[in-house]
Amino acid sequence: MSSATGAPRVHSRFKPGHRGGGGRPKRQRNGRTVLQNTLDERITIREGKRTRSLTKHDAIILRAVNDAISGDAKALSNLITLMRLYGLIEQPQETTSTQPFTADDLDIITDFVGRLGNQAGPTQPPESNAKPDTREDEPPSKETKETKS
Repeated sequence: MSSATGAPRVHSRFKPGHRGGGGRPKRQRNGRTVLQNTLDERITIREGKRTRSLTKHDAIILRAVNDAISGDAKALSNLITLMRLYGLIEQPQETTSTQPFTADDLDIITDFVGRLGNQAGPTQPPESNAKPDTREDEPPSKETKETKS
């Protein structure tokens, strides 16, 4: 028997202590939230005789720094990239001047070479990239004519 119109009968009602239909399902979290919560979890690490509790995020950075210091080239590259990302170091300056030596530069080089005791001046790059004619040194080739028979 039901006590009110539309209410379930007593034998089909949920028993005390048992969960009902569960209600609305939980929303699925996005990847950023899952990653953030995972990196915020605390772990215990041991440094020498001492133990420390820190977040996984801090442990990853600590490991990267220690690997870079120990000589791991890839870890060093990753650490430098990370430091640039956080603004701890500046981006490398790109060379803006790609012009060849000026007359002043050549004078300075000549003076420097002269002070070293070498009396020869600095060598100039060739004016053209054309290959010099070296056919004079080669023996004449024998040309044979083929005739049809």
